[in-house]
Amino acid sequence: MPENESPNVAVIGAGPAGLSAAYRLRDRARITVFEREPRPGGHANTVEVEENGRVLGLDTAFVVFNPRFYPRLCAFFAELGVETVAHPGGFEFFDLDSGLEFGTEEMELEESEIEARYAAKYPEFPDVWREVRRFHEESRRDFSRGRADMSLGEYLDRNGYSTEFRHSYLIMLCSAVWSVPAELIWEMPAATVIAFFVGHDEGGLGGRRVDWRTVGGGSISYVRKALAATGPDLRISEPVTGVRQEAHGVTVTTAAGSSTFDYVVLATHADEAFALLENPTEAQRAALEGVRYSSSRVVLHKDASLMPTVRERWGAWNYGKTKADGETRCFVTYYLNRLHDFTAEQDYFVTLDPPRPPDPDLVIAEFDYTHPVIDVALRDRQSVIYEANEGTGVKLCGSYFHSKELGPDLIGSHEAAFSAGAEAAARILDEIS
Repeated sequence: MPENESPNVAVIGAGPAGLSAAYRLRDRARITVFEREPRPGGHANTVEVEENGRVLGLDTAFVVFNPRFYPRLCAFFAELGVETVAHPGGFEFFDLDSGLEFGTEEMELEESEIEARYAAKYPEFPDVWREVRRFHEESRRDFSRGRADMSLGEYLDRNGYSTEFRHSYLIMLCSAVWSVPAELIWEMPAATVIAFFVGHDEGGLGGRRVDWRTVGGGSISYVRKALAATGPDLRISEPVTGVRQEAHGVTVTTAAGSSTFDYVVLATHADEAFALLENPTEAQRAALEGVRYSSSRVVLHKDASLMPTVRERWGAWNYGKTKADGETRCFVTYYLNRLHDFTAEQDYFVTLDPPRPPDPDLVIAEFDYTHPVIDVALRDRQSVIYEANEGTGVKLCGSYFHSKELGPDLIGSHEAAFSAGAEAAARILDEIS
C-alpha cells in the first residue's frame, strides 16, 4: 500500500458484523462490500407491507434489543439517529392439544392461586410452575458459584428437573432466544442459558423488567442509515467464491473475477468463512473449524391458528407445543402488532419452525435462517477466538464471536456479531495507524 494512501478493504457479508466493520472503517479506508444475497442486512430482514396507504415494517429475524445487553448496537443507533420503539414485553405458553395456557400473569401469582386455577383441569401444571420458580432461584446461585460449567442437559439431569418442565417451559424460551431446534437446546452451556435469565428475567425475550425495544419501521431502517453513512462500493448478489492471503494483500474471487485488497473482513458464518479461506492460519483454523450451524424455517403470515386460542391472551411472544408426526413439537409465534407496537387492520405473525404449514393464502413470506449452535465447545473457544485476527490481512467476525464487553456467554446475538465486526475493524485501524 503506497504511503499516505487509504487502504483498500473488502468486507464480505453485509449482515450486522459486516455493516459494523464497514461503518467503523468508513473514514480511513476505501470499502467494498460483497453480499451474496439480493439485499443487505443479514438477519436484519424486514418485509414491508402496505396497509391503507401506510407502510408497515415487519421484522422476521432480528427484532428486539435492550441497552444493557446490546450496548454497542444501541450506541450505533443513537449515533445514526435510528428511531427505537419501546416493546411492552409479555409472553404466553399454549398447548394446542391439551388447551393449557399460561403466561406472564401466572408467573407472578402465588402458589395457592396456581393450585386453585389449574389443579383440577391441568394437575401437572402446578408442579411445572414450582419447577420454574426453583430453576430461577437455584440456577442464579449455581451460576454465581461456578456450578453451571456443563451442558444444559447435564445440569438439568443433575438437579432432577422433569421432562414436563423442560418441554412446557424451558425448551420453548431457549428456542426463541437462540433460534435453535429443540433437540440442540440440551447441548448449550448451562452457564450461557442461565446468564441470559440472570441478566433479564423469567420471561426471557418476553420479560417485562427489561427495556426491550424494536427499530421504528423495522430493522431495515438501521441498515439503510448505516449504508448511507458508510458509502461503500456495495456489490449485492455477488457471492465470493474464494479468499487467499498473499504476501502483499488478500485476493478475493467472485464470478466476475479476482481483485486484491489490503485487508479483508470476513463477516460470514464460521463454516462459510472456513470454506472460502483457501489458506487459513492455525489461529484462524482454530476459530472456524467445527463450528456447527442449524437452520430454521421462518414464516411471516396472518394465520391465527398458530396462536393461543383466546385472543385476549395473545402475548408478544407466544410459545406453542403440539404433537406432530408422533413427536412433541415446540415452536414460537411472534405477534408483530404487539412486538412493534403498532395498530393495524390485519394481525401479523412470524412463526419459527411451525409444526404445520400456515394457511397458504395467509402466508406473506418464508425464509430459512442459520444460527450457530452454541455448545460447550464453542463457548470454550471464546478464550482464544480473537487471536485469529492477529498478524493477518484477513479479519474474522460474526455472531460465533462473543462480545468482549459482555463476556464469553454473550454469543449468537445481533450484539455479538456487531461487536465482533467493530473489533475486526479496530484491529485494522491499529495496524494502519
